[in-house]
Amino acid sequence: MHAGGGGEPSTVRRAGCAGVPEKGESRRGGGGIPASGAPRADRAGCARHDIAAAAPGNVDGGGGDILRVEGLTRHFVKRGMFGSIGSVARAMDDISFRVGRGGDTLVLAGESGSGKSTVAKAVMGSVRADSGEVYFDGERVEYGSASGLRRIRMGCQMIHQDPYDSVNPRMRVGQIIEEPLEIHGWHGGSSAARSERAAEVLEEVGLSPAADIAARHPHMLSGGQRQRVVLARALALKPRVIIADEPVSMLDVSIRAEMLDLMGSLQRRHGMSFVYITHDLATARHFGKRIAVMYRGKIVEDGPIGDVLLRPRHPYTQALIDAIPEPDPANLGRERAVRIKESDEEPAAGECRFRPRCPYAIDACGGEPSLADAGGGRGVACHVDIRRQMPAPP
Repeated sequence: MHAGGGGEPSTVRRAGCAGVPEKGESRRGGGGIPASGAPRADRAGCARHDIAAAAPGNVDGGGGDILRVEGLTRHFVKRGMFGSIGSVARAMDDISFRVGRGGDTLVLAGESGSGKSTVAKAVMGSVRADSGEVYFDGERVEYGSASGLRRIRMGCQMIHQDPYDSVNPRMRVGQIIEEPLEIHGWHGGSSAARSERAAEVLEEVGLSPAADIAARHPHMLSGGQRQRVVLARALALKPRVIIADEPVSMLDVSIRAEMLDLMGSLQRRHGMSFVYITHDLATARHFGKRIAVMYRGKIVEDGPIGDVLLRPRHPYTQALIDAIPEPDPANLGRERAVRIKESDEEPAAGECRFRPRCPYAIDACGGEPSLADAGGGRGVACHVDIRRQMPAPP
């Protein structure tokens, strides 16, 4: 197990994208758990050469873990028309990771349906986990109590993917930003203090004049401006961790670069840590320091982001990288080989969940591999060393 603090980057405890065919992901669930630098505008696309770029310049995390997740598990039961029990969707299976203090960044990556958003919702307490623990600032989060929820939601804020659906269209921008301040009793519930803080964060995210923006409704803003409003709302309570769930995927490519640059600047200024959720490995490469790759609810590989993306050790990570397009006109009309099998077959009980799509599957894959230490700060859940395998046809 890797240490998560003392200047080391985010780590994933050993416990157990673009172009790749996606599986449907359930984004529903209720209750609470019981027990860089960014790329410039011309580099914001998901291109292979982005992965080979220089290491990101985020501030090193230090002083221990600000967020620690241990063994989070959540399974959803799919029921038939008359309530009969059908298949089970394993949204999270023994998910464990750590995020350091003071500007650390962990990337959760994977295709749609891998369980990334479910992990974020479980940490925030909007999805009930079947088992597992979350520790914030060294203390276990008690999701069953109002004080426990208040604590995690004050110290850990979330940026949602869709800037159109994540704000109330009937509220003015100022009211949207002030709402969490009112809920958590900012400065004793002073209305003047809330308005002052709202204006401050609007200026901080580049929306000015703040008074004019605060008086507008969301429909009067562009998509990029709305996402800045969502970022301002997340900053209002001065959180120590921000969970950014696909924060730029719905924005134009040029605006993505600006948004990532802004997030990186705010991270350095305030020393916040980030959990950055994405399927875009190019933006992940520039914003993150460590990456945990998820497939069907399980972390299958993790490690320093440059090392993982340049030298993948899991077939699924390899397939994600294969699917990244190269910005070369000569590739127009050229078929691209992605080392993955096209299969809708469900894995058998107890076998590796990637086996039906894996081009390297062997007999040992009949058993589920655990996430094992692969050296160099790497973790891999695979029976096969793909470095010694010849590429199989997709």
